[in-house]
Amino acid sequence: MTTKMKAATQGRYGLEHIGVQDVPVPEPASGMVRVAVNVASINPADWHLASGTPMFLRLTEGLRQPNEFVIGRDVAGTVDAVGAGVTNLQPGDRVFGSMTGGFAPYALAKADRVARIPDTVDDDTAAGLPIAGVTALQALEKGGVGGKTVVINGASGGVGHFAVQMAKTLGATSVTGVCSGRNAELVASLGADRVVDYTKADFTDHAHDVIIDCAGSRSTSELKSGLTDSGGRLIMVGPAKGGKVMGPLPELLAMAARFAVSPHKLTVFTAEETAERLERLAAMAADGSLITHIDRDFKLADISDAFQYLGTHRAKGKVLIRP
Repeated sequence: MTTKMKAATQGRYGLEHIGVQDVPVPEPASGMVRVAVNVASINPADWHLASGTPMFLRLTEGLRQPNEFVIGRDVAGTVDAVGAGVTNLQPGDRVFGSMTGGFAPYALAKADRVARIPDTVDDDTAAGLPIAGVTALQALEKGGVGGKTVVINGASGGVGHFAVQMAKTLGATSVTGVCSGRNAELVASLGADRVVDYTKADFTDHAHDVIIDCAGSRSTSELKSGLTDSGGRLIMVGPAKGGKVMGPLPELLAMAARFAVSPHKLTVFTAEETAERLERLAAMAADGSLITHIDRDFKLADISDAFQYLGTHRAKGKVLIRP
């Protein structure tokens, strides 16, 4: 086997410092597996890490430069080698999950943080699921959507388009998807009972039990007005507002203070891609209740273009990277 591979790398913060170069093929340490990447997907989290904004992220991701030189996380591929102590996976197993160095022909993953891909699920579907799918699943769980009316603001994006599909599976009585008019047909096809074009109508004109905000496009008072008077819950997934240093943190703290004296409830969380959650997503994909809508894909050589496109916030569903 070759000892070198072409990989997307970044030695300094800033999208202009993303490039493709030869790096060593990684070796799996104890408890890890090496995965031959069939396809990867790019997420807003990748964009924020690459740009180094908001700057408080650098406290954990590297003060002066990114901790990870080879970038990319969400991967679908085939186990190529296993490290010491790994017994649950073996070479030849198809797996997906968040890995290290995903925008490359080979990536590393913790053996207990990935899941097998069912035979009936293709790699493109699996590659789009880890971060966005788990985030949508946790948001719906935290909203306790069973028997409730649910709004997904930002319904055509990566997290949003999964949330629309899963809401009914988890027992929501009705699902309203909020998006631009150009994406209304997609959101309706995913199972939304009602689609609101935010350029023409205001979803907060009606009260709902749960609002899952993936867009960060509305003020606290506006969002609260769209909740039922008693027990209405707002789940914040992707607040878009915020400065370069602290990002959305000041606004989230202010929201928490407003909700503390309100009959409504606020939930903010960080998604955690566990094997159990990935397996639940895989099962939904296998039975046909969950699909990954692919907006477009890019070759590894065009990784910079993929980041630039993601930064436009116009992607519908997922954007893929092919090594």
